[in-house]
Amino acid sequence: MAGIFSHVRFRLTLWYTFTLVVILLLYAGISIMLVFFNLRNNIDTQLEHDYEVVEGMFEYGPGDSLHFDADDETFLNERWVEILTADGKPFFNSRPFSGQSLPPLLPRQIQSATMRYKTISLNNGAHVRVMITKANIGGQQYILRMIRPLEPVHNELHKFFFLLLIALPVAILIAGAGGYLLAGKLLAPVGKMTEKARRISSDKLEERLPVINPEDELGQLAITMNDLLDRLQNAFERLRQFTYDAAHELRTPLTSIRSIGEVALQETDNKTNYREVIGSILEENNRLTQLVNSLLFLSRTDAQTYQVKPEQVTVSGLVRQTIEMIQPLAEEKNQTICFDDNAEITIKADPTLLRQALLNLLDNAIKYAPADTAITVTIRTTKDKIIIRIHDQGEKIPVSLKEKIFERFFRIDESRSKKTDGSGLGLAIARWAVEVQGGSLYLDESSETGNTFVINLSHIT
Repeated sequence: MAGIFSHVRFRLTLWYTFTLVVILLLYAGISIMLVFFNLRNNIDTQLEHDYEVVEGMFEYGPGDSLHFDADDETFLNERWVEILTADGKPFFNSRPFSGQSLPPLLPRQIQSATMRYKTISLNNGAHVRVMITKANIGGQQYILRMIRPLEPVHNELHKFFFLLLIALPVAILIAGAGGYLLAGKLLAPVGKMTEKARRISSDKLEERLPVINPEDELGQLAITMNDLLDRLQNAFERLRQFTYDAAHELRTPLTSIRSIGEVALQETDNKTNYREVIGSILEENNRLTQLVNSLLFLSRTDAQTYQVKPEQVTVSGLVRQTIEMIQPLAEEKNQTICFDDNAEITIKADPTLLRQALLNLLDNAIKYAPADTAITVTIRTTKDKIIIRIHDQGEKIPVSLKEKIFERFFRIDESRSKKTDGSGLGLAIARWAVEVQGGSLYLDESSETGNTFVINLSHIT
């Protein structure tokens, strides 16, 4: 039984059938009441007609005496009429059916007798409908009680109830079967989505759930799940590519260290050579350390565990400090870094992240720009932004690669990157460091010579 109730289709059918049963029972109850009141009103109408007939049966005799003409046996045999005088004494009573009689009227009932209707139960258990009214005939007051049995009403109600008793179970069975089929049709897309979802795995992330009707809730669910699968596929592909690129990048310095060590082992008597070998190993180790640090930083950004700590920062001061830190690298290539600042501008930002982005951009400019050239850093402001531009005289990057260069491990020229010890992570880290603070970093296409990277930061204070 528990297994049956675990199916949504069965539960939907059960709830649908239960709701329909409640509605049908309410409808049946209201229908029986309405039929009963309608039939009883018909009886009341007939009693009023009987009263009019009985009132016309009073006639004047000799000496203007008033008497009741009871010769119309056809009418009186089919009707129960009781006439009382004003003081409640019997004046006329047609033959009661089954020898039954009505309870006598109390004095207060005689005094207040107006046209009203009442249902009375007789001694034999039968129910009758009684109309009680006063009549002024020939100046004399009479009290008339017109009686009709309610048995025809009860018979009609029994017939109607019997019809409902037959029709309701049939209607419930038909509705239950229809609800089961309808629930199956409505849930058919869920079954198809479930079947498709079973086939999706880490090596089949390109599979998508079928969207039967994009307008209904199930269609919207399928679309949402497909969007989720798109994001998961992209994340898996980035992770797979990241793992491959990281392994490739780590293999190069490790292979170099191993080669240097093997060559050194073959020369056992040259101490000067040992010093050169150790220096080369330390250089490769430094490169390896920088790469690992970059990978760890990116892994923290992907896991969203890096805590951004914004504070009031003077941009010109931060840029000037960053230039001073990296100036020795520029001097090795006889390069100059020109800083053009037009104002002391303060913004709310994370100084560590902003400095990291500037260092990476300046480091790229120094690595890929020719010797004896100038690197220009400028700061400008607009109404709601601060713009930092870093321009170098290096080989112009094609416009088609303006977004690719910000991807991890991407290099325009593999051989040139190896000469400059580039890992292909600097621009990716720089863009993240800017965007996480609500800014943007892009390559300006309008530069005629060299390359210009632009940092936009908002929320100037």
